Amino acid sequence: MSFYSNIKKDFTLMAILLMPIAIAMNAVIGNIIAFLKLPIYGDQVGTILISVIAGPWVGLVTGLLTNLINSILNPTWLPYALVSMTIGLLSGLLSKCGMFKTPLKVLISGVIIAIIAALVTTPILAFVFGGAGSGNIAIITGAFLASGASLLVSVFLSSIITDIADKIVSVFVVYFLIKSMPARYLAKFHYGEQFIKNKPQIEE
Repeated sequence: MSFYSNIKKDFTLMAILLMPIAIAMNAVIGNIIAFLKLPIYGDQVGTILISVIAGPWVGLVTGLLTNLINSILNPTWLPYALVSMTIGLLSGLLSKCGMFKTPLKVLISGVIIAIIAALVTTPILAFVFGGAGSGNIAIITGAFLASGASLLVSVFLSSIITDIADKIVSVFVVYFLIKSMPARYLAKFHYGEQFIKNKPQIEE
């Protein structure tokens, strides 16, 4: 099967219909968490969810669209589109490798996603925004800078610290959401069937 065919296979009708819901989930959960001033972001739950059950390319596009739409009202979202796309792609690839089937694998996936997301975020935050993040990340970055660390190292370490908690919470939210989905629904997605082994048989 060609590379293009593999990409096309991810974009089932159900995957396309789920994309706006996933984008809305990113916005709603992210805004609720920001309003509550919790030390995580939660704005990638929808992207990770659709990536895990529909595939990496659907996740990549969902991540891109999320940032493009949010950048209409807040242009600072635009440079981070690459981060969202990376999270979508990586989550789908991890799902393809069976890394969302058990709690331990989900935990490992959360750590992997956090590390890669921090690596992608660091040059954006350092060179586009001069290392000036917002909220907890700005405080942590300032502390590392005050200790004598370089800007890149400070931004990376602060990103890792904030991303680890955020991504672990996000992947477990996705894990339990998938566990609550009926087998009939999961079967309509490219990677959904791997999660229906212990669910009731799909009626014909």
